Amino acid sequence: MDQELWTLLERHARLMTSMEALQTKMPETGEVRRVLAIKILEEQFLRKHLIDVRPSTNLGAQSKLIYLSLMLAKTRTSMDEGTITQVMRSVELFL
Repeated sequence: MDQELWTLLERHARLMTSMEALQTKMPETGEVRRVLAIKILEEQFLRKHLIDVRPSTNLGAQSKLIYLSLMLAKTRTSMDEGTITQVMRSVELFL
């Protein structure tokens, strides 16, 4: 199954929620900035793994693409062409 993918999606979603709470609900202090910097590094690490992971099922591939699309929309960010190519290669068995 796609246990690695589901674990990554869950960890990433929790981390994003935690980061959003720190950015919007906590007073900005040195400690909050330090914790947020660590979480940003962790998010970058998890995002790289999400991009690289190869789902083993059609449901996994669809879930990965939907999650990444929603993440980009929510964060108002984008992926460069190389990253998009990596994502598409990771799900190419199901296209």
